[in-house]
Amino acid sequence: MKLCFSTLGCTDRSLEDILALAAKYNISALEIRGIGGILNNSEIAVFSDDMAKNTMQLLSDRGISLQVLGTSCAFHNPDKYDASVAEGREAVRIAEKFDIPGIRVFGDRATCGSTERIISGISELCALSDSVSILLEVHGDYNTEEAILPIIEKLKNNKNFGLIWDIEHTHKPYGDRWEEFYTAFRPYIRHVHIKDYSDTDKCLTLIGHGSVPIVSIIRRLKDDLYDGYISLEWEKKWHPELPDIENALESFLEVVKEGEI
Repeated sequence: MKLCFSTLGCTDRSLEDILALAAKYNISALEIRGIGGILNNSEIAVFSDDMAKNTMQLLSDRGISLQVLGTSCAFHNPDKYDASVAEGREAVRIAEKFDIPGIRVFGDRATCGSTERIISGISELCALSDSVSILLEVHGDYNTEEAILPIIEKLKNNKNFGLIWDIEHTHKPYGDRWEEFYTAFRPYIRHVHIKDYSDTDKCLTLIGHGSVPIVSIIRRLKDDLYDGYISLEWEKKWHPELPDIENALESFLEVVKEGEI
């Protein structure tokens, strides 16, 4: 399996420190969601025009690729729709510059007209680039077949549209029936978020310590010759009580190893 981790678990660290962390755990790809304490991609110094050449050289020297650029684009809210499209446009620009194949966007909340706005927003961003895919994260109210299918039906012919399957978000409605969701949307899954959740304690946990059937999911992905990345999304930025990302990466690698057997 191709492994990745999101910087959401270490947003306060510099790019150099994040690359060192990746090297320590022999992970050759990153998903960017904050660097140096900054989440807004347009304000992250290493993405600036002045630093772009140095950043690309640093990534090349370390043998690390950037696979997904996270955004806050959530098209469900009509009051924030234009701002989300503008943020998405900037993310596509940055992704093109740094050879990042996909940006992450949200559906999030199901409100009046939200599905139509999600389709519209993603369509607009898909038209911007042939090299950058727009990846809708399975998240919030958009975590079931019923919620996502209308979006797929409208966007399935866009070659640079796909899904990020967040397995914790589908665990809540599906539990051990996760294959129902996976089977329905397998052709559109480009990237997978790995995190774990305890049904008993009602909180996120270290990978392999919760209720999400991660090993079974990894085995199925392997059997199906899934060729995308599985990415540890350690949400320490939003849940500071969680252990440091080093602990999460260790448990992540242990569970991946078990799933690959």
